[in-house]
Amino acid sequence: MFWAMRPEKQPVSVGICTEHGSTAETIVMHPARTLVPLDVETLFADLAPDARIRFVNNLLTVWRSAFRIASDHLFNMVVEDALHALVPEPQAASIVCQIARGSHLIETAVNPDLGDITAIYAIGTASITRMPVSLVRGRNAKNGMQSCHFIAEVPSPPFLIVLLSKNGVAIRQVADGKPRHPSLQSWWGKNLEAVELREMIVRRLATLPESGAATAIDLQVRAPLATSRVAKSSMHPSGEVDLALALDDGLLAGGWFHAPSSAFAGIDYVKEDGTAVPLDANSYEFPAWAQGKDEKSKTDVTGFVAWVPLPESPGPLLQPRFQMRLASGAVRPLIPTPQPFEPTTQRNHVLRAVPPQHAVDGAFRTILAPALQDIERRLGKTIEVDSTKDYSLPKSAPLVSIVVPLYRVLDFLRFQLSGMATDPWLAANAEVIYVLDSPEIQDETEHLLGGLHLLHGLPMKLVVMNRNGGYARACNAGARFARGAILVMLNSDVVPCAPGWLQVLSRALLKSNELGAVGPKLIYEDGSLQHAGLYFGRDQRGIWLNHHFHKGMPGDYVPAQQARDVPGVTGACLVTRRDTYERVGGYTEDYVIGDYEDSDLCLKFRRVGLQIAYEPAACLYHFERRSIRRSQDYMRGVASQYNSWLHTQRWEEDIAELMANLFDRDHDRPAAAGVRIRKRNAA
Repeated sequence: MFWAMRPEKQPVSVGICTEHGSTAETIVMHPARTLVPLDVETLFADLAPDARIRFVNNLLTVWRSAFRIASDHLFNMVVEDALHALVPEPQAASIVCQIARGSHLIETAVNPDLGDITAIYAIGTASITRMPVSLVRGRNAKNGMQSCHFIAEVPSPPFLIVLLSKNGVAIRQVADGKPRHPSLQSWWGKNLEAVELREMIVRRLATLPESGAATAIDLQVRAPLATSRVAKSSMHPSGEVDLALALDDGLLAGGWFHAPSSAFAGIDYVKEDGTAVPLDANSYEFPAWAQGKDEKSKTDVTGFVAWVPLPESPGPLLQPRFQMRLASGAVRPLIPTPQPFEPTTQRNHVLRAVPPQHAVDGAFRTILAPALQDIERRLGKTIEVDSTKDYSLPKSAPLVSIVVPLYRVLDFLRFQLSGMATDPWLAANAEVIYVLDSPEIQDETEHLLGGLHLLHGLPMKLVVMNRNGGYARACNAGARFARGAILVMLNSDVVPCAPGWLQVLSRALLKSNELGAVGPKLIYEDGSLQHAGLYFGRDQRGIWLNHHFHKGMPGDYVPAQQARDVPGVTGACLVTRRDTYERVGGYTEDYVIGDYEDSDLCLKFRRVGLQIAYEPAACLYHFERRSIRRSQDYMRGVASQYNSWLHTQRWEEDIAELMANLFDRDHDRPAAAGVRIRKRNAA
């Protein structure tokens, strides 16, 4: 049979040639109007069984797509005739339940000899639809047949299902459109043992718009799998998986094992199709302990954390399956408790996966870093501005916009606003943009700002985020509302010592086009120095850490009174041009919770040829890290270590070159109190 698209109205002779060029056959192709209707049964009578299958395969694959005739009524009739001629009485397939609107779980049985199914088609009266090959086949054959489940967007019954493979074709008929189960929830609760099928449904639900992922999560929470661990034994291998986060790019797993003998071979992740993936291909092990038989007893074990890259996301799978593999070849199931699905909670679990003393490059580079980057990326997609409120903002743009992120702690707001409102130059030239990164205290914040505005009359805007997204995202959100040519990033726990600080810093910035940012002197409440510029020094791991010049020295310490170029300045009070900030993309948003964004920004300024300056003529109090201390996970240390590691990975060469030019070879010690650092005239 030939399919041809040709404009000629007269018969055309066509030669069929072999690969060697000789003509094997000559045929005459007639216009369609002169052809008799195709009789499939007559055609099949002249074809061998394998040729009939190839004919059906060509109909559904090459010809259907090449000529774009999937919805052609005549083509559909030919396909149906061919299928019925191939299998006059197809076996039945049934609808198990509805997965979503128009999408159903289909059940049938196939011969194991069919092999891997490569394509699935639904043949309706009006169209032919190719469906995703997402199916689960039973492991054991019953009566020579193997159960087969797949999800399909099906037409109205009756319709045919065609399953194609390299070994043949299976044709099934769905005659009854009534599902066996009234709902997916009903089926789910009665099929806890169908773990592979449940995982397929979770993955498919995650691809559906609107509430697909939420439905998948709700199903797993309502009817979870039974957890499984191998109990601690002094003689035999034991273990548990207590961390199993299924993310977009892969799976992060963690737990412990005890291997008192050579019987232990490893722990595997069990994929949806039953394939076992050993975790030890990309894992990090460390000394740990496990709970004993009672609450007070602990036993030494080996902790582990592993990252398994996946070509396709398993969706919001709350209980990925694992197995302990023994040297004998036997396996023991390991099923974790339902895992968190909210990105912030997932991030907190990752930060607890490894004790701080074991948070080293081997744990970060190929394991924790991919997981944290995956989570931060997903978290960023959920962050947006929920609402804004203006407090007497003038129509004309001010010279300066001051962005202040707020997170839970409002203790210093009264003092900060009072210090700004009593500064004549600031009040005449600046607007204040508060960005609330903890929307749960919106009412309290609006009430407080409203009262302070009535008291001081300072023009302000409140930007409320929909959820906590971290320091960098809050600052970037505030910067998008800024109207001033000069942009100030100011912590909520920074309070002016005296009026005039903003004028001094703005003047320094406007005097020099080569200046990317400028920062003031910051002192603690006891008058000692907190910040006189920022520099970098390596720790014992070779990681670059941020250090502050002369930190802890008296506020009037002479070397700290010199205006000069410095490697960086703290984000607690950083002044830059708004167009410069936008040029480099603002704060980088993938540092966890909040740290190293300021030095990262300074290095971005340097990369485009700009300098960073310290200006001691401007002085403010800094009640350091009052808000970040509220984050339990940050103070555990792993987040800080990850941020410094990420910062080093990103800026290693830039920092090394910068510090080699500014310091002696001992990078931790300033060269003669900064004599190698270029001095600036005081503002």
